[in-house]
Amino acid sequence: MSRYISWLTQAFFLVSMLSGIIIVFAYYPSNAYDSIQKINYIIPFGSFFRELHYFSSESFLVILLIHIVMELYKKDIKIEFSSWTYATIALFVVFILMFTGFVLKADQSANAAAQVSFSLINDTPFLENFLPFFKDTQVFYWKFFIWHILFLPLLLVFAIYKHVKKISVDIRYFTIAIAITMLLALLIPMPQDIALELKVDYIQGPWFFWGAEKLLELSVSSLAVNIVLAIPFLLLFLLPSFRYKNILKILLLIWIVLYAYFSI
Repeated sequence: MSRYISWLTQAFFLVSMLSGIIIVFAYYPSNAYDSIQKINYIIPFGSFFRELHYFSSESFLVILLIHIVMELYKKDIKIEFSSWTYATIALFVVFILMFTGFVLKADQSANAAAQVSFSLINDTPFLENFLPFFKDTQVFYWKFFIWHILFLPLLLVFAIYKHVKKISVDIRYFTIAIAITMLLALLIPMPQDIALELKVDYIQGPWFFWGAEKLLELSVSSLAVNIVLAIPFLLLFLLPSFRYKNILKILLLIWIVLYAYFSI
């Protein structure tokens, strides 16, 4: 079962990449919001490819999490340090990739999420040195754009390759991934962009960022929030070399429950 999930994970990633490549030719960081609206309403099949990109990306993340949980809690698990480390790196990169993609839609929720991320980086010792890598004073979305379409995908492909030792997609699973993605697009409406001029009472970032936003609303410091966000990756990273693996698994489960509580 785990093997099939692994193939499906790579298939969703390929669908996301291909649909994203199509979208990128119509996206302009200097005029981000307007270009998104042109993709939605003017460019032929633009909204279709955007929905394909959105739902395949979300499916990729969900299937990847399922894959990791299945590997983590199956009996007689044999964890190879190198392979597991690259899997942890890949998971981290996927979350950053998803976040930068959320910001690139350039609506009110995207702008708010970007500002929150700037605060988390700027208000945390050491991390503040990395702020120039994401924040551009001239073109707001430019650096998010470069990270999303170039550096992060290359890093993800490298991490996946080092994890599975090869990258190949079975056409059967690719077909299944496209079918599932299109079915989701038909059954579930994609979240609407919040127009820049629209007055709203409450704005949220991507669903996996809700817990962090809630902690910030409770006046938890940026340093503490960043530590909370880093905990699951640290636990996964330590797993291969830690003698008492069940303790780390229990801690990870506790973190998941608590983060889900704050997110909801």
